[in-house]
Amino acid sequence: MQLSTMELLIVSVGLSIDVFVAAAYMGAGFSKIRWKNLVLLSVLFGGIQLGVLVLGNLITLLPLLSITRTKTVADRWEGLTVLIFAALGIYMILKGIRKKKVLERRKDEIEWKKTTLLALVTSVDAFFVGMGLGFLDTAMIEESLVLFPVTVLEAVIGIFAGYRLGLKENRRAYWVGGALLLLASFDVILHYYT
Repeated sequence: MQLSTMELLIVSVGLSIDVFVAAAYMGAGFSKIRWKNLVLLSVLFGGIQLGVLVLGNLITLLPLLSITRTKTVADRWEGLTVLIFAALGIYMILKGIRKKKVLERRKDEIEWKKTTLLALVTSVDAFFVGMGLGFLDTAMIEESLVLFPVTVLEAVIGIFAGYRLGLKENRRAYWVGGALLLLASFDVILHYYT
């Protein structure tokens, strides 16, 4: 079973919510948005998210996991994909429920090492989604063509949202991302059982 472009778009938007929130956090600290920083930050987040997704997808090609894809083996991997998407969706919703106070302060200088680490941390879930998509035999090129622009766009929107609105409403973004990943898991179930 392969996901359609629309299904990949839903997964990509849900997956990139962490990037949106991290970018909003950074944008809330800017006194002025500099275009060079905006482009570099969005490409950094998008590139790392894409790299980690591809790595997760490549893991599924290991001999241990890519045993001849008989119907029963494929069924087992589709079930694991449902669990991955559902667990990530629930995790994101729980992140949205937590009432964690964040202190906003001005910081126009970007610490690139910390920002790269933040981009890696926000991409951990992309690794598992990459595995899930690999188990579904979804084409890596198609995944990449959908995920990278979505992540870059969410980073740009996050920076502007943080700059204009601050961090007060970021919890709702996690709810949206979690709901989209749960929707993706239900979509896999529908394909799996029909």
